[in-house]
Amino acid sequence: MQKILIYGYGWSGQSAFALFSALGFLCKVTDERISSFNTSLESFLVLQQDVLREEFDVVLVCIVDNEIAREVKEKLIKQGIKEEKIRFFQNYIYKDKMLSLVKNYFGSAEEVLSEILAQDLTLPKLNEKLQALLQEYHTSRTNTQDALKLREEAKRQFEGQNLFSILYELSWKKASLDHISYPGFNVGISQYKREDKNFYFIKKIDFASLRNRKKDLKLVACFGNSALRCEYLPLEETISHYLQEKLGDEFLVLNFGVTGYTLYEMMMLYNALVFSLKPEIVLSFFAGTDFRLGYSACEKMLKEHFLNYSSYWFERDYKNTAKSSLPLYCERGSRDTNADVNDCDIIAALKVRLEQFNAVVSAGGGAFLAFIQPLLPCKLEWHEEEKAMRTKEREVLKKSAASHNDIIDFKAAKLVSDLNHATSTLDYVFDLNCVIRESKEALFTNHWIHVNAKGNALCADYVARILQERGLLG
Repeated sequence: MQKILIYGYGWSGQSAFALFSALGFLCKVTDERISSFNTSLESFLVLQQDVLREEFDVVLVCIVDNEIAREVKEKLIKQGIKEEKIRFFQNYIYKDKMLSLVKNYFGSAEEVLSEILAQDLTLPKLNEKLQALLQEYHTSRTNTQDALKLREEAKRQFEGQNLFSILYELSWKKASLDHISYPGFNVGISQYKREDKNFYFIKKIDFASLRNRKKDLKLVACFGNSALRCEYLPLEETISHYLQEKLGDEFLVLNFGVTGYTLYEMMMLYNALVFSLKPEIVLSFFAGTDFRLGYSACEKMLKEHFLNYSSYWFERDYKNTAKSSLPLYCERGSRDTNADVNDCDIIAALKVRLEQFNAVVSAGGGAFLAFIQPLLPCKLEWHEEEKAMRTKEREVLKKSAASHNDIIDFKAAKLVSDLNHATSTLDYVFDLNCVIRESKEALFTNHWIHVNAKGNALCADYVARILQERGLLG
């Protein structure tokens, strides 16, 4: 990512920060008045004595007074900043509300950086573009027909896609986005399963036709995290595919798996998109992500409100919106454990959401069954392939999220046992670890919650058997 240091955070500095952030640059700020700044900028601030500790592609002196700007330039050169990297940004034309017009004047961050470095000190061509952008902004404000025309053109270009997915497609930050935020739920962006540009499910789903399906076609809606989604395997080796083969043509099995989903988020997705389909059977495959994310959750939300969610989506998004400097557990890498969260808090939250999910599905006329997903720590004897995989995974996590190793190695198996005990009175909760526990075969592949084709086939057999025993297969 291209990196800019903004020297001075007055009006021109704030304008530069907004513009280059919108263009996809990583922007840092330094200013002698640093102590008086709003703390929302704290994570972007660089002390002047620390400027040389970071490598910047360009340094923008954002001071309108030419004499002072040149003094700062000489000061930076004496500090060791290369003169060819210094440019003056001395206007405050750009505002956040002009974002929709940026694409008309600027290319990628890499292209913009090349243009800046090719211009002389005062950036005349950049200023010309900003003046033209300002003129277009004033014109567009008085011409609502142009805005409507742009909206209609976008709808034609991305036919079949909803507003939120089109916003993503037209984003200047598209390369750095990993999800789309919908009302009440998020979906991850897939780089591999891209047939469905609205929700990125592993197969595109025709919601309209499903609502009008034949009465003798029963819908089985499956919810889960990356282990159900199975982006790491061909579609023919997913649990939903094997389950479809087991149930036959009288049933349609749909995979609503979303990488990183907790049980709560599965229920929110059901509420938003699937409730109106009136599925006869709803299956949830959960636990691994709930365990992993629970220890980095907000203890108030988890303990008092039983909310366990993908903090790297919900918390990080709002932090960016609010421009807050508060550190998040999900940003702290190997130190991402909240000491105020206990095992029992995670279990209690799961039980509440299981009861709620069941109540919601039942109210819609469907049958709800929840399956604790297979976890490698619950397998008594590991195959050599599984040992090698876990060794590799452990080394990777040491560098990025070491606390996850503690969860996997020392807590996961006990959490499954505690969860089984806590839900013993819920006759719709089952444990798929009973399927893999005694096996000596290699059933896990590239992750501690990711089973391979053999593991998925075994789990599908077990699920089909439970459905038969519950009288749900006719």
